[in-house]
Amino acid sequence: MRVLFYLASILPLRLARRIIRGVLKIIPFQMLASFKITHINIQIAFEELSDKEQLDLAKRSFVETVCSAYETMFSLSRPPSSISKNIVRVDNRFLMSEAFKKKDGLILSGMHNKSVDMLLQWVNCQTATVGLYKPIKNKFVDVYVRARREQMANKIFPTSYQGVKELFKAISKQQVILMASDQVPKDGMGEYALFFNREAYTTTLIPSLATKTGKTLIYCALCRGSGDSLKIIMKESSGAASAQSMNSAMEEIIKKNPEDYSWEYKRFKKPPEGTLNPYNI
Repeated sequence: MRVLFYLASILPLRLARRIIRGVLKIIPFQMLASFKITHINIQIAFEELSDKEQLDLAKRSFVETVCSAYETMFSLSRPPSSISKNIVRVDNRFLMSEAFKKKDGLILSGMHNKSVDMLLQWVNCQTATVGLYKPIKNKFVDVYVRARREQMANKIFPTSYQGVKELFKAISKQQVILMASDQVPKDGMGEYALFFNREAYTTTLIPSLATKTGKTLIYCALCRGSGDSLKIIMKESSGAASAQSMNSAMEEIIKKNPEDYSWEYKRFKKPPEGTLNPYNI
């Protein structure tokens, strides 16, 4: 599997991005279901934009989604040290450094901005982490990705109540928790909170971990930097941790480069009772 991922991402990242953008200029991808979902999400999140501006942003976002897929294959087939070389800048890195000095545990809340696996690889070059993992449908890919994420003393557990218990055990042992918190959780494991001025069913796990343990909470995301480079943004949680404060922190990061976010995901697929599912329209 590693060889397949390597061959599929054999070109340097910057060159591959240029080629992907050039190719997508001549491919009518607007008919794809994933693009339609992206467009719907952009319309929800950026109502203040004109129809043309929303469409243009959706197109740029779809291109970045394809680039992110390439970055994921690249990160899953290279040694972690190679991934770190491609991250040229880390904004507010001192937040993580100071937390490490305390040796009191840390909660890192990631998000699907660019390639999540590339973000994971970079963090795991700095420290071992514990997180949750949702199995991939393809068993061969699932076994490989799981093994990659568990390298270098990292641990992952199923997205279940037992997995949640393991996270609390890990943080009580002053370990580092790392997980994405922008996906729709299972029923009973979240609450509604505004995300781009729309009620979205949001996980309460990260806020709960931070509130019950008193550990430092830092939001982090992989983003495009200047000159088509990659950088990581870190933002410290301010005030009491909650689903709403978490969504607001993610919004702030996303708005820096909106096209970097994975808008093809059905973030609003569990609307409040009495509200229409926007993807069924």
